[in-house]
Amino acid sequence: MLFLYKIPVLFIQLSVQKNYIISTGTFLFSGLLILFTMTSAVFAMDDTERDPVVWNVNIEGNEEFRSMVLRQVIATSQPRIFQKMFRRVSDYPFSETELRRDEVRLERFYQRRGYPDVDVHFEVEDRRREWQKDVTFFIREGSPSPIVSSEIIIDADEQTKQEIREARDFIRATNRHDYRTGRVHQLIRQPDVEGLFRETLENLGYAWPDVTVEYDRDPATNEVDVRIHLTPNSKTYFTDFQIEGDLSVPERVLIRQTDIKVGDVYSRSQMQTAQRSIFNHHLFRFATITLPEQERDSTLTALIRVREYSKRTVEAAVGVGREEVVRGQVAWQHRNIMGTGHRFGANIRASFIEQRAGTDYLIPYVFNSRSSNVASLFGVHRLEPAYELLQGGFNSSLIYQIRRNQTATFSYEFSFNEELSRDQGVELPDTVLNYQVSSFTLSGYYSEGFGRDPRGWVIQPSAEFSGTFGEATYSFQKFNLDVRRFTPITGTTTLAKRVNTGAIFNAKDIDLPANIRFFSGGTNSVRGWARQTLGPSVPSFSDDGSFNNFLPIGGRAALAFNMELRQDISGIIPNVGMAAFIDGGQVWRDIRSLEERPVQFGAGGGLRYQAPIGPVRVDIAYKLNPTDEDLLIYNGQEFGSRMNRFGIHFSIGQAF
Repeated sequence: MLFLYKIPVLFIQLSVQKNYIISTGTFLFSGLLILFTMTSAVFAMDDTERDPVVWNVNIEGNEEFRSMVLRQVIATSQPRIFQKMFRRVSDYPFSETELRRDEVRLERFYQRRGYPDVDVHFEVEDRRREWQKDVTFFIREGSPSPIVSSEIIIDADEQTKQEIREARDFIRATNRHDYRTGRVHQLIRQPDVEGLFRETLENLGYAWPDVTVEYDRDPATNEVDVRIHLTPNSKTYFTDFQIEGDLSVPERVLIRQTDIKVGDVYSRSQMQTAQRSIFNHHLFRFATITLPEQERDSTLTALIRVREYSKRTVEAAVGVGREEVVRGQVAWQHRNIMGTGHRFGANIRASFIEQRAGTDYLIPYVFNSRSSNVASLFGVHRLEPAYELLQGGFNSSLIYQIRRNQTATFSYEFSFNEELSRDQGVELPDTVLNYQVSSFTLSGYYSEGFGRDPRGWVIQPSAEFSGTFGEATYSFQKFNLDVRRFTPITGTTTLAKRVNTGAIFNAKDIDLPANIRFFSGGTNSVRGWARQTLGPSVPSFSDDGSFNNFLPIGGRAALAFNMELRQDISGIIPNVGMAAFIDGGQVWRDIRSLEERPVQFGAGGGLRYQAPIGPVRVDIAYKLNPTDEDLLIYNGQEFGSRMNRFGIHFSIGQAF
């Protein structure tokens, strides 16, 4: 062993005597060889002193279930590759007792999933070092237990039987439960089957149903006959409400929010919807609706427990970003105006782009608990790359929640606007422009998922009609569609896609104010371009007539799309993720000029850190096909640098 230690040293000495230059690669190789031999010596010395450990775990003979699934069932596991390299394997002790328990675990796993004749045994093989053990589980699955007949028996009078069998929910449950003819009989699915039919009967008005499952299995063929017994008992009706919790509003306001009336037929789904409706009310921070202990007859008492927020609150928030630099908000709310449950609020928001002050008044119940109305007064000062806007006005929005993931909004807004060009050498379309906007907007929202992390489809269409009755300075129709799709590829990888497009039409072919037109580019749009700088622009000049910059002018048609691959690497670095993306888009003067400007693309990548306030995002994007305006080239002369091809974006929250 000492001879091995000296080999690299002698090699280096001989090389020096012969005046050879030792390369960096030879030096590193020598160092690694020393480390390896020394480590091997240490490991060799204590090989005889080690307790036996599991080195590899293999599973053979399994066809119905993947090895990755079965490894989660057993307690015996193997060390990872780096743990093997550095002999950090003490957490994987070899135990024949535990292996025999694993045999039982695997057999029960198969038996509960329809394989009653499964047989499992293990074998242990010593590796070159006796303390390293390879364990192999051999599985003979046997034949599954097919369901050859499945019968649903309803214990009730003929009229009730017919009513239940003709109900849509019952037909759906009959067609999708796990104990249908032709399926494998899995004991693990019995609670699911019982729960499905119990929930179905509860949604049909039977608050106290009984559901049992019986089966017979032929030992010779493993064939199973299933009988599902349903006893609905009496149909029930809401007759009373009990309320627990300190209320600052009359009880009728709380009960009205549930949309349940005395005399309504009981429904489990209606109870769940009512609970969500109360919880979504701005006044309540906790809400449950349950059935207390009571006589199981046709009458029903529901128990509502609630806890309210503080009546008056002040909230403050601060954020940072590449475009807004710093943004902050202060909001004050009064949640119960004169005991009605209405809310009044005042807020101030400010950043280096926009400063806004306003008040709002929320009526949480208009036609029913799904409908609400928000009226607001607002004043805005906004600084965009090409123009400055002063705006004041009024907005009223009627919001209707069709389902948990579907919302429709109808709103009316009237505003006074003063728009100023930020460059006196450019008219956009006038140095100072005063106008009024009076518009009706119909918008919708659909999300396939319900959680905080989006999944599936998210669709947001909107249509705005201004000056319909001649009460506004400009008459136009503005349409916009935002479609997003979130596709999970693995447990830590998601492909996110978005398309946003819009068009403006108006009766007269005149220039519209910049605040009405479409702009594109920026942190949450097409990355690589600064805010609103993608699309048509005009040159601006200094007082002495020299070129200064290009100013975006927007347009009446726009398209933007994004594709982003998001990878969570929290397993390596906690709370950190990476993303690679390609964005594209363009802005056109109008629909008829789509051929004048090609779609432009930006590509890049970035990091995300999952902070308590949301994902902190840093992206670097590269313009793939910039125009001369993007590179600050005017009349063939370059006024920019190579950095004009890059965009650095920093913000809190995902790009979309």
